[in-house]
Amino acid sequence: MKNFIKALLCLTTMLVLVTNSGNVYAAIAGHVQFVHGTVQLTTATGVTHAIKKGEAVNEGDTLVSAQTASAQIRMEDGGIVAMRADTKLQIDRFTFNGQQDGTEQSFFSLFKGGFRAITGLIGKEHKANYRITTPATTIGIRGTDHEIFVVTPDSSLAAATPIGTYNKVNLGETSMTTEKGTVFVLPNQMGFAGAADKVPQLQPINLNIFTVTPTPQTGGDKHDGQREGGRDVRENATTDRNEMRETTTMDKNETRGTSTTDRTRGESAATLAPSREDAGTNTMSPTAGGVPDQPRRDDH
Repeated sequence: MKNFIKALLCLTTMLVLVTNSGNVYAAIAGHVQFVHGTVQLTTATGVTHAIKKGEAVNEGDTLVSAQTASAQIRMEDGGIVAMRADTKLQIDRFTFNGQQDGTEQSFFSLFKGGFRAITGLIGKEHKANYRITTPATTIGIRGTDHEIFVVTPDSSLAAATPIGTYNKVNLGETSMTTEKGTVFVLPNQMGFAGAADKVPQLQPINLNIFTVTPTPQTGGDKHDGQREGGRDVRENATTDRNEMRETTTMDKNETRGTSTTDRTRGESAATLAPSREDAGTNTMSPTAGGVPDQPRRDDH
C-alpha cells in the first residue's frame, strides 16, 4: 500500500511538472494595447476567447478579428502590430531574452486580412530571424514600418482586387520571396505576389487597400550581389529603385521636420493605425496629416 501511495505521489508530481513546463515554454510574445470590437484568440491547445486590453499574447496563439474589429499588440522586443478587420494572424514563434544574440526569433503567418507592423529589436541585427509567411510569399525586413494585406477568394475585395499578398513599405525595406524569385520593396512602394509559383513584382500602390502618405527613406542595409533564386527580379527592383530615387528624396526633404517630431513624441505614445481602417470604427490615434505616431527606432 505504501509503495502504491508513493507511486501515486510521484505520478502527481510529474503531471504538475509537465503542466508547469507547458506554461513556461509558451513564451509571451506581447501584450494587447488596444482592442476595438471582437478579436478572438485561440491558443496552441485550442482554447478560444475574446481578447481584452492588457492581456498577454503567446507564441502559438492565433488571432482572428471580426468584420469591424481591430487590435494593437506591443511585442516584447518593442515592436508593434496593428491588426485590421477581418484578419487571421498566427504567432508561429517568438523567442526573445532581451538580447540580440542570434537566438531571438519572430515568425508570423498571415492567412487573410492585414496588419501594420513596426519592427522591434528582433531582426535588427539578425535579419533572417524575422519573417512573415502568407499563402503566396515570405516577407523579410530591414528595420521596417510596413503594411501587409492578403486578399483571399472570400474577401470583400476579391471582386475588384486580384487575389494575393500586398506589401507596402513606409520606412526601411522589405523583401518578398516566392519559388520564382525575390523582389525588394522600398518606402512608398508596394510589392505583390499572386501565388507561391508566381514571380513577385512591384506595382503601383493599390488604393483599395492602402493610403499613400509621404514618408522619409532611411538608410537600409546594402545588398551585395544577387540573391539566390531572385536575380532577374532583383534587377527589376533595382531599376524601379533608381526611377523612384528623385521622388523619394523629395519626399524626404518635404517631411523631414514633421517626421522627426512625430518619431520623438511617439516614443511615449506607441499607437498606430492600419492605413485603410474605417474612420468610423478605428479609434487608434493618427497624427495630423494621416501619419500615425511611431515609436522611435534606432535603426530607422
